[in-house]
Amino acid sequence: MRPRLTRQQLSDLLDVAGLAVLDAAAWCWCPIAGLVVLGAALLLAGWVIDR
Repeated sequence: MRPRLTRQQLSDLLDVAGLAVLDAAAWCWCPIAGLVVLGAALLLAGWVIDR
């Protein structure tokens, strides 16, 4: 069986993932732009799901 996530849990998970990616962008100098875009996209997806 697959565990079921509520919309709130999925939104929180995407928010945490987005923040983690943005934090990684702050510590890694090579692919900063890609990580920033990915982090912002994850935060945006979490915000949209929460709406």
